[in-house]
Amino acid sequence: MRKFLYTTIILFVFILASSQQAKSNNPKTKDKMEEQKIEKLLEEKYINAVANELNTDKMLELFHPDFAIFSADGNNLAKFPLLEWKKVIDDYKVDNKGNADLRNLTHEFVFIDITGTAAIAKVQLYRRGELIATDYISLLKFNNDWKIVAKVPYAHIEKPF
Repeated sequence: MRKFLYTTIILFVFILASSQQAKSNNPKTKDKMEEQKIEKLLEEKYINAVANELNTDKMLELFHPDFAIFSADGNNLAKFPLLEWKKVIDDYKVDNKGNADLRNLTHEFVFIDITGTAAIAKVQLYRRGELIATDYISLLKFNNDWKIVAKVPYAHIEKPF
């Protein structure tokens, strides 16, 4: 009886260990962990630091140096590079010191989709409960770090920022 009990326990431990190993090798589990990393990164460094606090130093940490915001300009593609965007934000901070209410944004992650080292996030931004903008953010993983490489925004209201 003891031998049967020990064998059963060892078999149970082996099955449990195999199950945990399979779970950690499961691509869906890895993607979920990467999705959580991206969500945390976007929340801390993009939405809170850049959009709300206008901390342009965080921009240089999170965005790839070749990052740009892309938009349609008639039939042309408009490209707004990172350093130009940083300058606009720095100038905005000087000109709008007393208007902190404009920078009190909340957000919703509609989805984050990951394939290997490429990802896209759809983020909706709200001010006082009103949807003001939707950002489509493209990310790439460089040496284990996710960087934002492009943003395609849509404004739901005129001049959301």
